[in-house]
Amino acid sequence: MEVMNLELKSSTTLNSKIEVINSKILDKDTFVYLIQENKVPLYRLSKSILKNEADVQDAISEAIIKAYSNRHKLKKVDSFKLWVMKILVNECYSIIKKHKKVELIEDFTAYEGTYEDKAEDSLMVYVNQLQDEFKSVIILFYYDDISIKDISEILNISIGTVKSRLSRAKGKLKTMMENS
Repeated sequence: MEVMNLELKSSTTLNSKIEVINSKILDKDTFVYLIQENKVPLYRLSKSILKNEADVQDAISEAIIKAYSNRHKLKKVDSFKLWVMKILVNECYSIIKKHKKVELIEDFTAYEGTYEDKAEDSLMVYVNQLQDEFKSVIILFYYDDISIKDISEILNISIGTVKSRLSRAKGKLKTMMENS
């Protein structure tokens, strides 16, 4: 009886492990939930890189499609946010490259959207005035609570560069706030 009981426990443990391995691939509902949870950070990040609202929406859409079709490559669900943000950054830079190749004759500045943070954050007014390289690291670090190491992976820059940009951005923000 005792041997049979041990075999049953061991079989149950094996089934649990198999279920855990199979559940590593995100199902549709979990994926949608995780996207919904991260929609504001995704928007902020893409808006800090791209200026045009249509480009921001395109980048987010393409990133979500690529993430969904490659969800089997995600190693840990805990790293979903960083993984999808890295995909988004690559999409934003891809859109920038496409725009450099195509020159528009018509002036589309009248159609350009503006980003308004509903949280009425007066600091965001100053953050939006920063150069893009500083704006991205500030938003990721302070607004989205992402570590310096993870920011370096998302933006494909070294940890030292992230630290340097954070320091310089804080200095620029301090100067802007003192002068206003």
